[in-house]
Amino acid sequence: MISIKSLSVRYKRSGVVALRDVSIDIPSNKVTCILGPNASGKTTLLKAIAQLISYDGVVEVNGRDARGIISELRRMLSYSSTLEELDLLGITVLDVLVYSRYPASRGFFTSEEDLRRVSEVCEMLGLSDLANRRLGELSAGELQRVVLAAALVKDPKVLLLDEPDGHLDVYSKTWLSSFLREISSRVTIVLSTHDPLFASMTCDYYVVLSRGRVVFTGFHDELLRDTSVLERVYNVSFTSISIGGLRVLIPLNQSAYRGKLVRQ
Repeated sequence: MISIKSLSVRYKRSGVVALRDVSIDIPSNKVTCILGPNASGKTTLLKAIAQLISYDGVVEVNGRDARGIISELRRMLSYSSTLEELDLLGITVLDVLVYSRYPASRGFFTSEEDLRRVSEVCEMLGLSDLANRRLGELSAGELQRVVLAAALVKDPKVLLLDEPDGHLDVYSKTWLSSFLREISSRVTIVLSTHDPLFASMTCDYYVVLSRGRVVFTGFHDELLRDTSVLERVYNVSFTSISIGGLRVLIPLNQSAYRGKLVRQ
């Protein structure tokens, strides 16, 4: 569904090259993870796909140049930002979700269909009891669910999530991982994270970035088969373990790891 060819991004004000010659294909109806440490270009890549920043190269959605289908893209694609970009903390959860539904609405006024969809998403994400609360009254985890709900209310075909696991506790991260895998059968999901454990719990396909360049693309088993690429990117050693039938990545304690190597 999404194909990226020779994508580069340079921020004019700072002169920083955030992405260099990125060419990838993102599979449909899977959870794709853009993985890498801070400042590797993850958010920039999501924003380029969403047509929120200027870039050199080509982004295609369903075989069409994304630059030429902006209006259509606004209806079929949702970009979910981080909490730091969420403002208007004085408005209610319901206000945010009704406003977010607008690109998919059939008129200029809120319809029964819009309210029904907002109610469904609130129920799905456990926000029904918070609908009339102001954003400024919510916890970080609750706010993160509002951000996700705002992306889902317009029934997107493509869901772009920028570090959706940020500010979440262990239970919420586990819930989010399961939820995203469940809805990926009908929505193409692309998320960014710097956490290999969350990524390996959640994602089917991986794009690993380092300093704006793609250093790995592949499916779950391919990444876990050889963790050397992650060790180079993060400067940390990893192992994989099986939890509930799913193999996940765990960073190793470096002093213990080095001691083990010495003893061997």
